[in-house]
Amino acid sequence: MTQDHVRRPAEAGDDSIAAVEAELDTTRHEMADTLDELAARLDVKTRGKEKAHEVKQRAQVAARSRDVQIRSGIVAAIVLSLILMLARRKRRRLSDSAE
Repeated sequence: MTQDHVRRPAEAGDDSIAAVEAELDTTRHEMADTLDELAARLDVKTRGKEKAHEVKQRAQVAARSRDVQIRSGIVAAIVLSLILMLARRKRRRLSDSAE
């Protein structure tokens, strides 16, 4: 019983040996990447630190945004007050000149 579909390395030639070695090298790299990813997922301590850092960053951004909103509100209130004061002065001047 012979296996015609399986080529032996001696019959294969240099090109197919190089192709097999390249494929093995690629597979090794993919497996190493997969193992690194799995190890990172299993590192609970590091993942916890990363999550805490992420939450801290989001809280800081939210605080900055809130500060900007508060400052904008204060500036708007001051500008509105100035406009109202100027309008009152103008009305008083007009009413004083009419009398």
